[in-house]
Amino acid sequence: MNSTLIDSLLARRRAVSPWAGLYFLQSLLINLALGYPFSLLYTAAFTCLLLLLWRYLPRGQKALLGICSLVAACYFPFGQAYGAPNFNTLLALHSTNMEESSEILTIFPWYSYLTGLFIFALGIIALRRRKEEVRPRWNSLDSLCLLISVAAFFVAPVQNLAWGGVFKVIDTGYPVFRFAKDVIVNNNEVIEEQHRMAQLSGIKDSWTVTAVKPRYHIYVVVIGESARRDAMGAFGGHWDNTPFASHVNGDFFMDYIAASGSTQKSLGLTLNRVVDNKPQYQDNFVTLANRAGFQTWWFSNQGQIGEYDTAIASIAKRADEAHFLKNGDFEADKNTRDEALLTMTAQVLATERTQPQLIVLHLMGSHPQACDRTQGKYATFVQSKETSCYLYTMTQTDDLLRQLYTQLRHSGDSFSLVYFSDHGLAFKERGKAVQYLAHDDKFQQNFQVPFMVLSSDSKAHRIIKARRSANDFLSFFSQWTEISAKEIKNRYRFISEQKAGPVYITNFKLQKVDLTIWAAIFFH
Repeated sequence: MNSTLIDSLLARRRAVSPWAGLYFLQSLLINLALGYPFSLLYTAAFTCLLLLLWRYLPRGQKALLGICSLVAACYFPFGQAYGAPNFNTLLALHSTNMEESSEILTIFPWYSYLTGLFIFALGIIALRRRKEEVRPRWNSLDSLCLLISVAAFFVAPVQNLAWGGVFKVIDTGYPVFRFAKDVIVNNNEVIEEQHRMAQLSGIKDSWTVTAVKPRYHIYVVVIGESARRDAMGAFGGHWDNTPFASHVNGDFFMDYIAASGSTQKSLGLTLNRVVDNKPQYQDNFVTLANRAGFQTWWFSNQGQIGEYDTAIASIAKRADEAHFLKNGDFEADKNTRDEALLTMTAQVLATERTQPQLIVLHLMGSHPQACDRTQGKYATFVQSKETSCYLYTMTQTDDLLRQLYTQLRHSGDSFSLVYFSDHGLAFKERGKAVQYLAHDDKFQQNFQVPFMVLSSDSKAHRIIKARRSANDFLSFFSQWTEISAKEIKNRYRFISEQKAGPVYITNFKLQKVDLTIWAAIFFH
């Protein structure tokens, strides 16, 4: 039997080897675990790469496969809920405290962790494979594997070039290499943004106030968390879970759109002046109120990480008084209640003050895991316990607003209160017993949030159907408080049915997208 025939038989044996099947399965699972769409091309190409490395560089193959299996096993639950790494996920990693981390870990369904363990187990099996003593000789199957591996590596860069982009090898579509690039690039962008934020938050604001004629003595801004508009009865939801908001006099906006799908990015674009799509952290609604002679208060049930190194905490720092129920250290592990903020507002309202007042409350609201917000309580069971708790968090927020409204009424001063949510959430594992909600940027409900204004002189429960954008919040704030500034241009009357023009959202890749065009593409 000649050497060519022997090589052919050995190649055929390797092609049908159970190890080839295991490598293919592991490649497929790694692809899915890292949050990228399934690709048969990249699954086959990575399998070919593993087969080649095993023959000619077995230790290198074990190192690569071991690292990839471990990362994929750990990331699988996150990847299924949040997708591949992006600016938002890396930003959340930088600004999430231990309490939020533990809550995130408990929200994923049990079978996500089981799949992660399965990926890890397959990796262990692959690592225990023993190298054959026969010295390998290059053959036609090796050439085919090399061709597929290399060709797949350059598919995405060549496509980018063909579509008018730039040819870059680092733009390869291989999930493993793409994951590493996405983590490094987005992490660098987050660090750069945080550095810019730290620089800007340490300098004086640049507001030029031209007029101050407040209609009310007390202004209150209540920032909700993770509340979808369609989950609140007062805004057209199917459940009667907001008895206060459903009947109180005020202005209720039925088409208010959040700036982005996560707290830090959305509020960064909402509460600050934005120039060239970049928040100017020194110029925010609190510094505007300060510049206009208001006394400002910030009460938060969200974390203060370190020395104000989140976008929202950097705004809070500018208030005359800022108090956090969570300090960002070990105390942040306590599941504090939003209701505790009412003790602080009561203390402020108990004292007569000559200056106009701005009070800001930042809630935990409906932040996942919702059952932690409600201590496991819910009024009506809907699909899953977590979904039921989520709907009940709306009732809790509604009751907090009722109590706050009562405090303001009893103060004897004129007042106006605005409540809105930073962003919505998307259903995961929809229709299953483990259905839950998480951050996303692929659904309209991620951006459709409640917005209402309740004033001491409101005469009716008024519905406003005109579309409004969180990107115009500073314009609203200027009109609402009647603080005029040279830097704020009012294109339309916010509390009205006047059309506002195109509305833009910023996705997790930091792309600014026209909502109407985006919705037409995704929901046609």
